[in-house]
Amino acid sequence: MTNEQLRKEIIEVAKKTGATDVNIVCGTLFCKFNNSIANTMSDNLKTVLQKFFDKKKPYDTLVKMSGALPDNEYAYDFMPVVDFRLNEYGI
Repeated sequence: MTNEQLRKEIIEVAKKTGATDVNIVCGTLFCKFNNSIANTMSDNLKTVLQKFFDKKKPYDTLVKMSGALPDNEYAYDFMPVVDFRLNEYGI
């Protein structure tokens, strides 16, 4: 899978869960929610993104969420899972 294909799939998942103004900058997904329950929707997107990555390769990627930024914008970082018993290589 290419990086561009993965980027498109992540953006598609975000839009399907109700996110608007979706951008990926330097590996971080930025999404805005135009709803009064933006906090609930942002938590839902974090869960959906985690399941998305777990389907590709379980326990390989951890989704971390930051927010709320101004205008109900949330940031999602995708962190590799590191097992320090394996000399800091991912599992």
